[in-house]
Amino acid sequence: MNFKKKFYQFLRWTEKYTKTDMVYFFESSFWWILGRIFSFLTSFLILMTFAHFATKEVYGVYQYVLSVATILGIVSLPGINIALIRAVAKKKERTFFLCEKEKLKFGFFNFLIIFGISLWYFLHRNFELGISFLIAGIFFPLTSFFSLCFAFWQGKKRFDIQNIYFIITHFFGAFILISFIYFNPKAISVILGYFLGFSFPNFLFWLLTRKKIERTTKEDKEAISFGKHLTFMNLPLIISSQMHKIILWQTLGPVAVAIFSFAWRIIQRLQELIPFSPLALPKMAERNLKEKEVKKRILNKFLKLFLISIPLTFIYFFFCPFLFKIFFPNYAECVIYSQVLSLILILSPFSFLATVFIAEAKRKELYILNFTPEILKLILFLSLIPLFKIWGAVFSILISQIFYSILVFYLFKKL
Repeated sequence: MNFKKKFYQFLRWTEKYTKTDMVYFFESSFWWILGRIFSFLTSFLILMTFAHFATKEVYGVYQYVLSVATILGIVSLPGINIALIRAVAKKKERTFFLCEKEKLKFGFFNFLIIFGISLWYFLHRNFELGISFLIAGIFFPLTSFFSLCFAFWQGKKRFDIQNIYFIITHFFGAFILISFIYFNPKAISVILGYFLGFSFPNFLFWLLTRKKIERTTKEDKEAISFGKHLTFMNLPLIISSQMHKIILWQTLGPVAVAIFSFAWRIIQRLQELIPFSPLALPKMAERNLKEKEVKKRILNKFLKLFLISIPLTFIYFFFCPFLFKIFFPNYAECVIYSQVLSLILILSPFSFLATVFIAEAKRKELYILNFTPEILKLILFLSLIPLFKIWGAVFSILISQIFYSILVFYLFKKL
């Protein structure tokens, strides 16, 4: 018996203790984690390049433009991607084409809105931001449209294909962006490099994905409606995830945006390394979560996930000063902010628990989860940042994340 068969037998044996499909978890998590490790490394290289070759002002402008574009990107209906994952998991692959039509239509409105901001800056003779937003207006809706290919392969549970695409995209995107930073570390050049680097491979993978769709399958007519609901539900989340940078920009300027973004960016990438929610969604969508036994197994898995999140948090907290000293010496002031923000990693298993509400299309609970904590975060940003500056942003994120975790657990127990 070869090694592979023995290893798979071992995984099956462990299932009586983990109560989890370990073969699925290993195969899926391997590709997902590989993709996210590569994403983490490319992001790390990008941050190093910014730290050594660009000023904090340039990095602050770069983050500001991307933050505004991300908030306005809500018009491109990002929730449709999640609805597509659910539809494809239910063997309704032709839903992909319905999603395309809707994303294309609303993407045009997205362009018009960002173009309006670009025009406003041009009229006020701020040509740097005017050109930067013009670039974002052209490319951001297209990037959102092409991203449907990743949702499709996630719904198919083909994490190998999804993450091969993901790795190539990030390799190419990082190479182009780093080249632009190195040779011309100006805000306009950097923003152009970012969008060129990440849009082109997404376009190619979108073309390849369309050819693989089984056109004889059914369409999920509710996917568009559900996707719009998810988009509206995520409106406070998207705004609050970027609003702190805009408030920091308006109150303290681009340097404060750069300092906070460096501290927070690594934590965000570490969160992506923990594949609790993405791997769980396709599986949960296939099951009847109304059964008490299923709910009990989900809760047991949720508790076991803390065995991953807690050690990860303490490892980062301890090594953070060394990380910045070696790789980002110009951003030494970020260390304490990043250490405190890393406490959020402990709460990562709650994202797994929240996946239940998406899998079951629980609109009421999803509205509560997506609105209440994020509105609280926005209120905290507006109140605390003017008073405590960067610390205000840090405290706002921590408080709102703790509140979100408590709310997720409460709503899950009520199911």
